[in-house]
Amino acid sequence: MTDSSPRTATVSSLWRHPVKSMQGQRVDEVEFDSLGVVGDRAYGVFNRESGTILSAKREGRLLEAAAEYRSGVLVVTLPSGEEFRQGTHLDDELSSWLGYPVALVIAATFGVATFESPEDFERDDSQVVSWEGTGDRFVDESALHLLTSSELGRLSRERPELKWDVRRFRPNIVVDDGEGELDTSPQRIIHVGEVVIEMTKPCSRCVMTTRPQPGGLDRQLDVLRHVSRHHDGNVGTRATVVHPGVVREGDEVRTREA
Repeated sequence: MTDSSPRTATVSSLWRHPVKSMQGQRVDEVEFDSLGVVGDRAYGVFNRESGTILSAKREGRLLEAAAEYRSGVLVVTLPSGEEFRQGTHLDDELSSWLGYPVALVIAATFGVATFESPEDFERDDSQVVSWEGTGDRFVDESALHLLTSSELGRLSRERPELKWDVRRFRPNIVVDDGEGELDTSPQRIIHVGEVVIEMTKPCSRCVMTTRPQPGGLDRQLDVLRHVSRHHDGNVGTRATVVHPGVVREGDEVRTREA
């Protein structure tokens, strides 16, 4: 006899990005506070000349570097493979690599950041647009981002020749929801392990999704072209934390109305 009960959605992966726009780390579990994932986008690279926090939207090279916590200590790995811990020496190395003076700064003490991006995602030399972040962490708009396997699966079926790698979208939580069992509509309440979150709005995508990244991700402008033409420019959902706690890979994910 076939089991006709609904399939349970579960957490398939968790991601933390300690430094804005650098490669992050997949982790087995994460702690959520009232803002989102603890330690996520906690640091940024400050451009001393422009007074802005760098983003791979404009400085795509940031995606060639990686950041992670090791026993609670931030470690940055540059494209050369050299590893550095936070401090003046790291600032010097980052400046030498990028070719202009920068410094690693902490969001909690920096204040409201200004970010920049090319107006036309197909032309990096197009007019620059700027906006301000939240002031809590170095995020563009929302400190929590959820993505489902059904969304990535649908995109892959629509354009199988493109690489719909989860790293292009830089989520915090990826949920395995089969063929789309999880309702992520705005105002839905979702229970993820110990944590309760509220969906707020679809996540609009930008030039970041098209940038080349280590590990075989080439520059693919058609990723954003397709999302813009057929999905209103959205992939994933922004969210806020209602009840903090710990989430682990494999945790059950349940949804209800707010």
